Amino acid sequence: MSAVLRDLWPDDIQSQDVVSPEEILNHQAQQLEARTNGVLIAHVEKVSSDDRIVLGFEVEAPRLASRIRLFSAQHRLEFEYPVQILPPDGKLPEYLREKLFRPGKISLGAALQGFHAAQGGFSTMFESEPGTWVENEWLATSPAEFTEKIEAVLSQPVVKAAVLSLLARANRRDTPEAKMETPPT
Repeated sequence: MSAVLRDLWPDDIQSQDVVSPEEILNHQAQQLEARTNGVLIAHVEKVSSDDRIVLGFEVEAPRLASRIRLFSAQHRLEFEYPVQILPPDGKLPEYLREKLFRPGKISLGAALQGFHAAQGGFSTMFESEPGTWVENEWLATSPAEFTEKIEAVLSQPVVKAAVLSLLARANRRDTPEAKMETPPT
């Protein structure tokens, strides 16, 4: 075949590998239920609006009647891809963070210098800054890319902590539900 008449389609366009984001999330929901022997059950909550479909990935501990949303994904109504993942914000109280920012101390001389510059520098206060392009790291344009990004979300410390906490609470032996299930001795 000539160099002009050749297959120009990308390698990730193959019929057997193309599944929707909803199918990928439902598969992960099944995997979590199998991993936890049914102690945790995951659901994909689908909500449509005027311009998009939002898929919420929720984990439930039926024994506790407790449910949490781990993350969401959204795409246009008419197209499954691209799809954007909305990961959890990961905001933990300061005492639980692995890395903390401790601001330094400013000297009186530096503070006075800054004050003096502000007194004569009002013209610089209103200067504009040019816009900047920001890459959307949570946007996936193919099923393979979506799968990789979902794996990254599921590996985030805040997501793992939420799942492990829910699992620990559901496995506790001192809950009223556990006491009811323990046979009398």
